[in-house]
Amino acid sequence: MTRAELQRLIKRLNEASVSCFECGTKYGICSVGCSSVWQGKCHICGRTTGITEARDFAYFVTGLRNLHLQLAAIPKNKQKVPFNE
Repeated sequence: MTRAELQRLIKRLNEASVSCFECGTKYGICSVGCSSVWQGKCHICGRTTGITEARDFAYFVTGLRNLHLQLAAIPKNKQKVPFNE
């Protein structure tokens, strides 16, 4: 992923109030044994499916931590490729 893609994903995770179970388990940890599920649009992937609240996945803290580590590993300024004359 590029820096911009990582930054957009981090922003989506920070702003998400609901999530499908696929995104929730990908970016978070299921923190409850029972949760309310309804049909709606996932704030992360955008699919309409069964969703639940972000708190049920610990607000995606583990995924956010990993994404921030990935972002820190990408250089902020890429060197320009030399121009052949």
